[in-house]
Amino acid sequence: MMTETVSKRSICAIGRTLRGDLRYQGVSRHILYAATCFAAVMSAFALGAYASARAAVDSLHQEWQFLHEDGGYTFQRAIGKGPDATDAPLKETWEAAGQAVAGLHPVQGAVNLLQVLCFVIGPIVFFTYGAVAATRDSHYKTVKFRVVREGRRPLFVARAASLVTAVAVLTVTALLFALAITTTVHLAVSGRIDTRFLRVPQDMSLPDALPTLTMTVATGVFFALLGMCTAVLFRRPLYVLPVFVAGFFLVPILTRFDPRNLLMVLAYPHMEFIGGFDPPAPRPVHALLAALLLLAGVAGMLAVTYAVQSRRSAYTT
Repeated sequence: MMTETVSKRSICAIGRTLRGDLRYQGVSRHILYAATCFAAVMSAFALGAYASARAAVDSLHQEWQFLHEDGGYTFQRAIGKGPDATDAPLKETWEAAGQAVAGLHPVQGAVNLLQVLCFVIGPIVFFTYGAVAATRDSHYKTVKFRVVREGRRPLFVARAASLVTAVAVLTVTALLFALAITTTVHLAVSGRIDTRFLRVPQDMSLPDALPTLTMTVATGVFFALLGMCTAVLFRRPLYVLPVFVAGFFLVPILTRFDPRNLLMVLAYPHMEFIGGFDPPAPRPVHALLAALLLLAGVAGMLAVTYAVQSRRSAYTT
């Protein structure tokens, strides 16, 4: 009976602290800032996708005109539909143009934007979000009050849970933003690109976006918790953010067990790179081994961070 009472009290304490952390992230506009960053970047990439599709179609028309005038090619022969399928100098350009135009479909374009978010922009934003949100007590000098009132363990668990919740909310919000952006671009540019000679893949269905959405959430959780752990260990996010950004962009993937490669191993098979961002394939690692290593890494990071934090005095943190 006593154990059940203590457990219920601990769960209630975590719940109260979780609600407080999420309320703070909303009031402080951290979620709004992150969502605005995603919307701005995705808008830029959506416009870039239109420019790429327009350039691909223009290139196709220019090459076809040259082949027709100087080589006497018919269009079907130039794309490999003639008697000799190997004589197809325009085939790759033709396929690339069709895929580029497919990237302007609303759902396919939104998935392409989520893939950019998953592999490029999201890790930086989520790491920053985790580092800033997790160190607000250090920033405002409220650690000792919250430790006395809520306890170290509920405070730590709620902090991690609030980041997981925030990542899920931000990723779903990013998907909604992406659908709104790509639908707007699709309607705005409809009829401006000549697709008469193209074979454009059909748009994806909305359920087809779920694997990309899931992997984006998983990647965001990993980097948000990484940001939380490193910032808590070093006590200030400004110490770790420049190092992480420089390392993420400048340091190549060192081995196949690099966390970035392990995340790619899990995410890459579930992505459909059609007419958009196409990252290089990861180094081969069994998917189950990659998942276990990442889970072990996250558990290890959290355990070390909690152990170090528990040894610190709340009055000097």
